[in-house]
Amino acid sequence: MSNDNDRAATPPWDASLVNLTSKELSPGVLAVLPDDVFDKDHVATTAGFVIGERAVLVIESMLNGDLASQLIGLVRKKTSKPIRFLVNTSYHGDHAYGNYVFPESTVVVQHPATKRYMDEHFEEDRTFMLGLMGRGKGIERVHSRSADVVVPEMITIDLGGRKVEVRHLGFAQTPGDLVVWVPDAKVLWVGNMIQAPSPALPWLLEGRHHDTIETLSRVKAFLPEDATIIPGHGKPMRPSDIDFPLNYLRELDGSVRRAIDEGRSAEETQDAVAMAHYGDYSLFEWAHRTVNVPAAYSHLRENTTE
Repeated sequence: MSNDNDRAATPPWDASLVNLTSKELSPGVLAVLPDDVFDKDHVATTAGFVIGERAVLVIESMLNGDLASQLIGLVRKKTSKPIRFLVNTSYHGDHAYGNYVFPESTVVVQHPATKRYMDEHFEEDRTFMLGLMGRGKGIERVHSRSADVVVPEMITIDLGGRKVEVRHLGFAQTPGDLVVWVPDAKVLWVGNMIQAPSPALPWLLEGRHHDTIETLSRVKAFLPEDATIIPGHGKPMRPSDIDFPLNYLRELDGSVRRAIDEGRSAEETQDAVAMAHYGDYSLFEWAHRTVNVPAAYSHLRENTTE
């Protein structure tokens, strides 16, 4: 469960001002992006949809009903085919709260850990999101709709003339991280496993940076060099762009490990591990100092004492 230290103290974006646009990456394969995605290093949630001969698969449902309706409207501008599947890459509210707006016939797909979290903690999470994003942003009206189908490892969905793979490649930000891969278009949605291209940094909201390094390495190895990645809150990127968060996490690991070896406390480590050369990120102070350094310190201390 998230707590007050888990996310930025002020809303990272205003849900009432988000205007979604679609960008066709390949025939019938579209990214859904906030219209300021090429102007900022962190924006509202990205999404997407894939059109087959028989049906449509949508990735993410956004923070509230209004944004979910915007997303559905973009689908309808392209096709009248039924939205047969909806994939949530994680339990985070800005990726899954809009599920309730989709047709009853739409099959919601999640990792088992995401479904379990939403079923057991939805009201707590909504209270937290109201505090984070503010009231009057549509969160009051949302209600929980969790998975009809769970994906522990992988499923292939046939939309008619096009197959989509939904995979769990490991922990990167939550235990329920899923990716959505369209093989013939070479497009991968990763959700918050990757926030955005450089200068954006990973958010270690649930710690486990060693697992995140392994998973991001696995994602990069899985992809052809010319694949397109849609990150959770930024513009499209290439597999080579994964080197930036990997280099950051490896440097973070080494720097925090040295601070622990020197006998520094958690608070002293926050000051010692400055890594100011990553400071171009607009959320650097919060993501690095407030979230990532303490998370890495806690993880390494636990592993040292085991």
